[in-house]
Amino acid sequence: MLREGPIPPALQGLLEYLAGFLFIAAPFLLDFTDSGVATAASIVFGIAFLVLAATSQGPAGLVKQLSPPVHALLDAVLAILLIAAPFVLGFSAEPTPRNLFLIAGVVWLLVTIGSRYGSGRKERSAAPTPHPAAAAPAPEGVAPQLPPGGGAPDLGAAAGGRTVPGTMPGSAGTTPGSAGTTPGSVDPEYGPLDGGSRPD
Repeated sequence: MLREGPIPPALQGLLEYLAGFLFIAAPFLLDFTDSGVATAASIVFGIAFLVLAATSQGPAGLVKQLSPPVHALLDAVLAILLIAAPFVLGFSAEPTPRNLFLIAGVVWLLVTIGSRYGSGRKERSAAPTPHPAAAAPAPEGVAPQLPPGGGAPDLGAAAGGRTVPGTMPGSAGTTPGSAGTTPGSVDPEYGPLDGGSRPD
């Protein structure tokens, strides 16, 4: 896993483009065109910087082919080659191109170490999809509400009132249409309704 450095991908890509243009223009700006090897090396390194910047998957990339690990590896190799180039290519006796390559190599190595090559977004686990809540059962003693048009009662809907023991839901406790209880009638649970004695 790549370390998350302080330099964001967009800034790292911009620095890569700037380094590429700088190395291409350096022989003419710093006047070491008389050294053919140093001039060629500077232009080649400049093109290499531009290619890396254009093919990276970062925000500054144009083709987006290089994965972040490969990009980081190539940047580190490029920095090491910059430091070694004056000695390997034989222009270490020329101070201007030598100092340019050495300073640029060290700086780019630090940029590589401090760059954030990923997208900068930490992976987040997907939030679990909430399951629809099951219909709560009707509270004890609450009459179920009949759906419109008849049919089985809806146990999930409460009617808002309590049923009278011994009666059907929706009744008032007496036979519909009657004005009250018949004198002398007997409730099987509570005994005579007209004040008479309860049969043993």
